[in-house]
Amino acid sequence: MNSLVEARVRSYLTTRLKYSFYECGAILFRMNNCARMAGFDLDSRFADAGLGAGPDARLASSIVNRAMGRAGDGAAEGSIRAQIARWLQSTNPMGH
Repeated sequence: MNSLVEARVRSYLTTRLKYSFYECGAILFRMNNCARMAGFDLDSRFADAGLGAGPDARLASSIVNRAMGRAGDGAAEGSIRAQIARWLQSTNPMGH
């Protein structure tokens, strides 16, 4: 995982989407899993993975895109929030 990307994603999740520090830990854990299953690390290359990595990974890569200040990924914020809600239901809050 790229620490710069992790910091930007955490900042995006807390400031823009209003998740707590512990929820961000769980979200980043699930995003890392999506990236690994797609054959990537959670870095800027993963942001370009798109739908070829699968539906969960596409939304995770959209989060990375938005956190890095890129546009044009095509994912709606509502679908991102719905996916995060599903991740938080099945993952315990963690702060790392």
